[in-house]
Amino acid sequence: MEPHLLAEPSRHQRVAYYNTKRVGSRLTKGKVSRSSVRRSGRFGKFLAIAIACLAMAACTSAPSGAAGGSKRVSGGTATIAYPPGEQFGYILPLEPFQDSIPANAEYAGYLMWRPLYWFGGPGRVGVDEPHSIAETPVFTTAGGKTTATIQLKSYRWSDGRPVTSRDVEFWFNLLKAEKLNWWDYVSGEFPDNVVSFKVLSPTRFSITFNQVYSPAWLYNELGQIIPLPQQAWDKESASGAVGNYDRTTRGAQAVYNFLAAQTNDLSTYATNPIWQVVDGPFKLKSYVSSSGDATYVRNESYSGPATGSISTLKVLSFTSDVAEFDALLSGKLNYGYVPFNDVPAAGRVTAAGYKIAAWPNWGLNWISLNFASPTVGAIFRQLYIRQAMQKLINQASFIESFLNGDGNPTYGPVPLVPSSQFLSSQQRSDPYPYSPSSAIALLQSHGWKIVRNGADTCMRPGTASDECGAGIAAGAKLSLGFDYATGLQAVVEEATQLETAFSEAGIALQLRGSPYSAVIALDVSCSNPNCWQMNYYGQGWIFAPVANVPDGGPFLATGAPANAGGYSNPTTDLLLSRLHSGGSSALYDYENYVAKNLPMLWMPEADLQVSALSSTLEGALPQDPLGNIYPEDWYFVR
Repeated sequence: MEPHLLAEPSRHQRVAYYNTKRVGSRLTKGKVSRSSVRRSGRFGKFLAIAIACLAMAACTSAPSGAAGGSKRVSGGTATIAYPPGEQFGYILPLEPFQDSIPANAEYAGYLMWRPLYWFGGPGRVGVDEPHSIAETPVFTTAGGKTTATIQLKSYRWSDGRPVTSRDVEFWFNLLKAEKLNWWDYVSGEFPDNVVSFKVLSPTRFSITFNQVYSPAWLYNELGQIIPLPQQAWDKESASGAVGNYDRTTRGAQAVYNFLAAQTNDLSTYATNPIWQVVDGPFKLKSYVSSSGDATYVRNESYSGPATGSISTLKVLSFTSDVAEFDALLSGKLNYGYVPFNDVPAAGRVTAAGYKIAAWPNWGLNWISLNFASPTVGAIFRQLYIRQAMQKLINQASFIESFLNGDGNPTYGPVPLVPSSQFLSSQQRSDPYPYSPSSAIALLQSHGWKIVRNGADTCMRPGTASDECGAGIAAGAKLSLGFDYATGLQAVVEEATQLETAFSEAGIALQLRGSPYSAVIALDVSCSNPNCWQMNYYGQGWIFAPVANVPDGGPFLATGAPANAGGYSNPTTDLLLSRLHSGGSSALYDYENYVAKNLPMLWMPEADLQVSALSSTLEGALPQDPLGNIYPEDWYFVR
């Protein structure tokens, strides 16, 4: 999961937690987790997209054979832009959380080294078997433990050697020795929950876990594995011989330290022979360390699916959205983005020869509540108050007015879009539809004197069903601090509208706008009287890149690393624990309960970005909700 402290949030947020804790590149708060990941907090005006799509049919690609009868071209160079504010600067696939950004992962690492199991795909979520380099695991359970026996597909490294079980073991040994340097590490989970790893043959191995797990959830663990070329990388120094050093903890640490040192030498990325041994569809040809700009060429030994024909891929960074937009309009990019503030100028983009496509993501958005606050924590711990506040949020209106239709509501801990088998029928509908009158009635029935355009007052303190609730004193006011990120137009508009809507029910929001980086930095555990109370920066969590089951444990479980508000609910914890082994029914029970329990206030989720693609570039649409790109499938037409 991943975050950045940028003027405008980056799209790769392996978790809002990522963008919450990181400084500069990713984060500084702590660790991120499994299901999380990226999130595009960049909002803006999208009305022009709808107009352009209706007028020019520019939001969809042509059929895969050719565009409107155009002829497919063999070869060519596709030039694309990194996600806003990012640049490639960490090449070792075993990334620490502060370096786990899309520019390093999806736009670089995954092009060269493929994970054991791939998630996502054009317009879909879940396991993508064709792009995985291993067959579907065979899961068996005995003695209270689950074993996954895995057969590798026939992949080869670019040096001609086969990808083997030993390469998987090499990754696993490095991960065990340096798990704190892995962005997706969560204490007690992978690799802590592995009791044995066995190489059964050059192409077959098994992993035994310490308890009974469901196959669907285990994909969240297995998806973290990225086989690495042991025959080329198992070294302790540049001049040293390749050995089996990784098979001891000390040796694995020495190998990791060597590889990390090579990673830190950015000037040699394109020349270091280590980084030339790949099993992905592309190899790095050139790299500019000052900007992160990279040029890739096809890996002719790539064994996976590839339907495209471009021969070269250039990925460029830009110092600002203005610079990227200028490059787009001048035709220097084949695949870039329309900055949200420039979406009203979409007509200029289509006139310059581009098609436009919004990029939905598999994510959530919310307002954080500080349950640990000694000042207002008791208020937030009352479910009826959270219900009243949720009923004052008009998500449909926000999407129409502030996102201009380019977003989707959030009703609970599993995203609504794209539709998937992980979404329960109950969570497809809003459990707390917008209703100011219902919100007011809830507060009145619990002993609050409604003061419209002021602050409601607790008139019946106590814990009975018609009283204010535990910890709320007589005369307490519903006056709440609300920090929000400035610089993001939709967030500012939403915060302003929330202040107005809440005031109708006598909930006074004390708005305090600050730069994005400052607001994100607030969203950490804090329990003194001066702590934040409500926090909103326009993003929550994206389940990518290694998520099958959308497990909310990292941000909902008691004491979880991304649970900044201190939410703690025994039922939620129990339901989360059942996700590991309970299958679909356990997932539905969990999401249905959390949707109604409101650990945070749900807000509409905007798309990752508004993409602009050359009209001659095919194979890139639909886009992957998990943020992956597939340049091996791209081709040009004329």
